[in-house]
Amino acid sequence: MDILSALLPFFVLLVVGALLLMYEVFAEEPDRGWIANLGSVGFLLAGFLLVGQLGDPSVGLFERGPVTAIMVDDFGRAASLVCVLAGLLATLFTPVYSRKAGHDHGEYYALIVFAVMGMMVMVMSGDLITFFVGLETMSVGVYCLTCLRSEDRRSSEAALKYFLMGAFATGFLLFGIAFIYGATASVGYGEIARSLRDPSGDGHLPILLLGILLVLIGFGFKVAAVPFHMWAPDTYEGAPTPVAGFMAAGVKAAAFVSLMRLVVGALPGLEAPDQMLWIPFLSGLAVLTILFGNLLALAQPSIKRMLAYSSVSHAGYLLIAVVAAAKGEASAPGALLYYLSGYTFMTLGAFGVLGILERIDGGPSSERYEAFAGVGHRHPALALAMALFMVAMGGLPPTAGFFGKLYVFSSAVRAGETWLALVGVFGSLISIVYYLRVLVAFYMREDSPAYSRALSFKPSPHAGIGLALAALGVVALGVWPGTWLDVTRAALGG
Repeated sequence: MDILSALLPFFVLLVVGALLLMYEVFAEEPDRGWIANLGSVGFLLAGFLLVGQLGDPSVGLFERGPVTAIMVDDFGRAASLVCVLAGLLATLFTPVYSRKAGHDHGEYYALIVFAVMGMMVMVMSGDLITFFVGLETMSVGVYCLTCLRSEDRRSSEAALKYFLMGAFATGFLLFGIAFIYGATASVGYGEIARSLRDPSGDGHLPILLLGILLVLIGFGFKVAAVPFHMWAPDTYEGAPTPVAGFMAAGVKAAAFVSLMRLVVGALPGLEAPDQMLWIPFLSGLAVLTILFGNLLALAQPSIKRMLAYSSVSHAGYLLIAVVAAAKGEASAPGALLYYLSGYTFMTLGAFGVLGILERIDGGPSSERYEAFAGVGHRHPALALAMALFMVAMGGLPPTAGFFGKLYVFSSAVRAGETWLALVGVFGSLISIVYYLRVLVAFYMREDSPAYSRALSFKPSPHAGIGLALAALGVVALGVWPGTWLDVTRAALGG
């Protein structure tokens, strides 16, 4: 594969993002539906290109000596496909929401496109500087998307919190990168791994370990792991609902794949196991995130805040796969990619249903559980889709959520971390309670007075396609898990 072919998915998104911006500037009366269609076509084309490249030889781009800035391999292609799917679903769920919310801006779709481009750079990065450039490209777009509900005070507050905590996390990352460079004279993952294995560099080992710890803390903020999760609930609650789903799925996928690349490529282990301080650190983060994420989700009176804390708990399950990979388990990267694929469909689907219900004429004026009472009788199709997504997020068979957790926990057991798998199973049992609480509100409660009148809902084509795609993904990955699992396992030779 030549360099131009490897970069073609990036070029497609770059051109589509530029067209979206130019159309908004020059069109006298922009057709928002047309803009959503253009964004969707861009994501579909980029996705088809990535699928077509699966199985092709790996290509290193922008090499500087032993350091490869971007590694276009099957792991990066599969992860980029997950990020593209997140952008596509967020785009499809937007028109029905944004028209009623009063922030139907064309720049919205361009920001999603450029954020996905940043995610693709992150998941294909071969060194810490390239990762950082991709991270900031993604973050700037998501910061802007978060504050689009300018008439809502919660949106401005959410964007401010997200920006400040993001800047705080960036500080940890940059200090960590500086310490790593000072100890190894390189930011390439391969060079960092060689420095860890080189016994002549023991004098720099404390500085290197400190840099690694700071970088992992920065990752903890980005993936909303406890105790670095403080920004997530308020940000998800204040952001436009499709954006909250995009953050919960796309941003998390890009951050975790980047973390997996760092662990597998740069932190392969030391001769003395007691020096691998990142393994107990990541294990502790996983346990805290699973337990506190689920317990706090259980106590939430709002469905949207529950989904935010649910996203925190899922970060804990994904950290189990990272720990397994850090201990050398070859199947862990594939398990993480499979989990993220199913998680993207179920999370964006759930936020999509919530966004549609929020914007129906006469819909609920609150996000509390009781405000959605009786939805199952008024909107059976939406309620059925929500039931599927809640069952999948709870990890019940035969859905993508079940097999995702099964593969992650199995990789932990094979890595000798059975206790982590047991903590994950315990957290999953707790989560079933609050996921079923949504179904109780939808199907087993009388109609809510939060609705002003009987509702008549005309389905949006974009939202209908988005819900169908999300539901199909959850079911297909659950009924035929082997096909995509083979792809994800082969991505890093798992």
